[in-house]
Amino acid sequence: TCALPIIEECSSISRQQIVELVASLRSQHIGDRENTELALLLTRLYQALFPLVPNLVLSVRGKQKEKDSCSLVEVSALVEKEAEDMFNVWISSKLSQFSTSLFSLTSTAGSFLTSLPAWDKVTISETGDSGQEINSIISIPPSPSLPLITSLLSLASTIHRSHPSSFPQSLLSPTSINVVQAILSHYSTLSTQTLTQNVALQLLFDLHFTQTLLVSRDTKDQFSTTLSTLFFSLETNIDPFDLSVFSPHLHSRVKKAAARCVSGLGCLVPADRVAIISSYKISTTTTQDSHNILCVEPQPCPRFQLLPLSTASLSKVSAKAALSSAHLQLPLLVGQAAVDAKKTAAGSKSPVHQTAASFFGSMPWFGTNSKQLD
Repeated sequence: TCALPIIEECSSISRQQIVELVASLRSQHIGDRENTELALLLTRLYQALFPLVPNLVLSVRGKQKEKDSCSLVEVSALVEKEAEDMFNVWISSKLSQFSTSLFSLTSTAGSFLTSLPAWDKVTISETGDSGQEINSIISIPPSPSLPLITSLLSLASTIHRSHPSSFPQSLLSPTSINVVQAILSHYSTLSTQTLTQNVALQLLFDLHFTQTLLVSRDTKDQFSTTLSTLFFSLETNIDPFDLSVFSPHLHSRVKKAAARCVSGLGCLVPADRVAIISSYKISTTTTQDSHNILCVEPQPCPRFQLLPLSTASLSKVSAKAALSSAHLQLPLLVGQAAVDAKKTAAGSKSPVHQTAASFFGSMPWFGTNSKQLD
């Protein structure tokens, strides 16, 4: 009879201590912007608190034997919410670093000289007014600008080092949305400025890359208006004829760049985009991928070649073939000789032979001469 009040008191004290522990840790570390890694450590603590301490679960549950008791559900919800809050503190600091790194891409000439990657050269054919075919070379951006891809890879590497599969399920998707918002915000500022055609082409590539890789089916409507406005604003800095010529080559290279980066940026890429980007078939003129950093052999040696036969092996094979042929032809030769002999014997009894014999036999001098000669 005394056990139930004791169990209930222990349950009450356990719940109170957990609430006070959460409040104390929040007051001490929620404002510490310099040590954001501690926020991630607290997230891990809250996630592992109940799974690794089963006796604490029994203590909080008290006399209620059900796993979904009101006391346990209330405390678990508090701990889960605190874990999400701590994670948001950590990811917010990383997104702030991402935005700062992205701001290195400005509209100044010096910034673009250090931000633009090496462009691909594409040969196109056009028919002149006289009907003569004219070949010209155009330059197309093959990859995102260096500040954008460097910032994305740095953020993705930081998240990967923290083991993102253990993060709460509902947190990675908002992170991807925040990344897209930061990119569009900065590029909206750049699009309002006067830009050269090459700079506008590179920024246009960056936006198409962001849309292809990071905008999911669920967030498409959220960003479609902003993206359309930015596309129109950047395209006004490009000659309409050049834009019509460059667009097919630009879009194919956007897909190629997205397919290359989907693995490195996997924690930021929405799940529905991973399957679509992985299915892209990149057409190339060679058996290897063309790179603008390191030139590789365009026609590599085939992996499997026909093995050559040595001269001795060829002579042995020829001798065996000749011997087999001789064995096969020997019965045929013997049969042919027998047929020829029969034909000769039959020919010796022909009428011409008999007439010649009777003629020479009727001449006496043939017989005399023959006797004298004998």
